[in-house]
Amino acid sequence: MSAIVKRGIVLAVTIVVSMAGLMVAGAPAYSWVYCNYVSEVTDTASGRILYPTYGNYNPDCDMRINETSSDAGVRAAINQLQQSLNRCYGPNRVTGGSYAPPYTVTNELSEDSKYGPRTREAVRAVQRYLNNRYGAGLAEDGYAGPKTRSRMIHETAGSGEEFCTPPKLPIEIN
Repeated sequence: MSAIVKRGIVLAVTIVVSMAGLMVAGAPAYSWVYCNYVSEVTDTASGRILYPTYGNYNPDCDMRINETSSDAGVRAAINQLQQSLNRCYGPNRVTGGSYAPPYTVTNELSEDSKYGPRTREAVRAVQRYLNNRYGAGLAEDGYAGPKTRSRMIHETAGSGEEFCTPPKLPIEIN
């Protein structure tokens, strides 16, 4: 077999193996289904927090595409995010608990269920805070995707006490 044929076979095998690797890797883990529900998920303090999800089963939803939706579930998910931003990071935030930021991270938001520029700026401020304080490695893009929400603290669900904690990872929906 000539050297040219051998090189051609090696090149063809390399291309096939590379393509197979891409196919095995599949779609990226980043999800593009929109958050349209508010679920109770297990937190790190053996309680529950309110958390935007897709349906009542998928925490890997994205809020990036919710901005102009008129769907009531989508609006509820955005509203829950705004409530957590206010109660956990805003000027009137809950200060008790070991996860409370030592200073105000965001301005007070209108809880209007719209993912507008003020909500985006508040999320960006939280991303910046989490990166600076904990080295979270978040993109500071102002969108509360699955990675950002999993690192944020969220308000507790129906405990009678108000405090903020992060979700237990992997996220468990109750």
